[in-house]
Formats: sequence, structure tokens, C-alpha cells
Amino acid sequence: MNTEYIHEFVVLAETKNFWEASERLFMNQSTLSKHIKSLEAELGVALFTRTTRRVELTNYGRTYLPYAKAISSSEYAGLTAIKRLQNIENGLLSIGSIPSMPQYGITYLLAQFQKKYPDASIRITEDDPINLKEYLSNKSCEIIITRETINDLGNTTESDQNIVRIPYLQDHLAILLPKAHPLAKEKELTLLQLKDEKFCLIKEGSLMYEISTDACRRAGFIPNVIFTSHRIDSIIDMVSNQNCIALLMDRHLQKPQNAPASMTQDAPWTLIPVSPEIKTQISICYNSNEPLSKAAKQFLNFCTSN
Repeated sequence: MNTEYIHEFVVLAETKNFWEASERLFMNQSTLSKHIKSLEAELGVALFTRTTRRVELTNYGRTYLPYAKAISSSEYAGLTAIKRLQNIENGLLSIGSIPSMPQYGITYLLAQFQKKYPDASIRITEDDPINLKEYLSNKSCEIIITRETINDLGNTTESDQNIVRIPYLQDHLAILLPKAHPLAKEKELTLLQLKDEKFCLIKEGSLMYEISTDACRRAGFIPNVIFTSHRIDSIIDMVSNQNCIALLMDRHLQKPQNAPASMTQDAPWTLIPVSPEIKTQISICYNSNEPLSKAAKQFLNFCTSN
């Protein structure tokens, strides 16, 4: 039985539309239709009832769907495991990292590591901390450089028990205001002082969005969020030009190592610490239950000795 056809069946069952399924699968509709008919012929039952616009699962299709999902998922997991082993044998180090790598000195750290170990090959993926731990559990990355709240560090789950953390640095929640804002000259601010402001935040579904909105709720108000983005430069532009404020970590606005001084000169905004302070830890993490490539061991040794 062709497992690709089983995966295509799962996608079609989810979309209930040949056009949408074929778009997601990067194939034409006629080929998809032939594959589904071939799968039905092999199983000896009809999996779908077809109309001009949509398809619906038959009783046979509904019965078969959870098994098809399990087959598709197991195949993906198996291929991922093989690919990871190939990467280890070939010396490829896969790292998942928080965004804003230059501001956190991560690109500089990697550059220094490559200088010391020029034969090491590195593949880097940027993603939100909410997703990075999944990279360890599904073995798509050997190492992640991720953000964790202080609460996260004190409440590790059973799945976290095998994760080894190397503290990298800490940063603190801060308020980004236009320089012309009445509060812009304060040395620190409480969040409650900002309850009537318009907020720009890093996108919904991100750890930073959770940290920011949770901090506002604990201060006694729901923030009026008028803009979200995964791009720090877009948030800075909104603060600079739209008379609103942002909640970011102080490191988000730090000048990258070796960057020209002109990058932060005459900025039309100011960054003020939140009081009481709200901090997070950036950690270099790996799974102690999984074998590490030579390059991963070299990288961890490099990080702990520098």
C-alpha cells in the first residue's frame, strides 16, 4: 500500500475539497483523484461520497481516518528519526533559536564557534519559544536557544525532566514609548500607569504576547492592543509614528555586537524598565536522552567554557 496515498487521503478528509487538498499537496486535482480511487480500490470500499463542490467521508472513510492519520504520523516520525541520525553521522548541527538573534548575541556566538570549529556544519531555524521545545521532542533540532519565564523554570513537567539547561542570559520586560510621550523621562514605570494607552505587542500565540498580556492582567487591566507583529522593526515604527507604546524585552532593543554606532543614534523612542521587574531567562537546551553529534558536543563545550 502506497503511504503517500494514505497521507493524501488524510489531507482530503481534512479539507473536503479536491482543489484545496491538491493545492496543499502541490499536485493537480486529476492526479489526486486517481490516487484516492487507487486507494479505495485496494481497500475495496468507497472512502468518500463526491459532489460537484465537496467530498464527504463515508462510514468506511470515517472508520479508516484515525488509522490513516496514525500511519502518516508514524511514517513522518520514522523519516525524521532517520534524517536526524544521518545529520549526526554527517556532522550537521541543527539549532533552533529565538528570533532577534543579533540582539541576543546569538549570531555572534555562532560565528565565534564556527571560527574555532570551521569544519562544523550548522543549520539554524528561528521560531517562537512556544514552538522550540517541540523541536527537541520531535528531534528536528539537537539544541535550542529558547526563552523561559521564571515560572517555567520552577514548574517543569515530566516531559521537561530530560531537558538540560545551560543559562545564557537574562532580560527584562520594558516599555517602549515615543520620546515625546509625557512619561518618556521617567526612570521606571508600573504597568498600571499605562492602562489607558494603546499597545503594540509581538504577535498573538507567541510567548512574548502571553508574558505581556498576563503582566497587564496581573496589574489590573486588559491592554488595548491595536497592533501585533512578529517583526520588531514594525513595532518600533508603530511606536515612533502612531503615538502608541510597546512591551518588549530590553534585549530586543540592544545594539548587536559589532554593529555601527549609527544604528541607535537619534532614535525617536525611549525604553523604560517595568517596575516591579519581570524577567525571563534565555537558555541553551538539549535532551539528555538523545545522542548528540560531534558538532553538538563541541558547541555545548564551547558555550560552557566561554
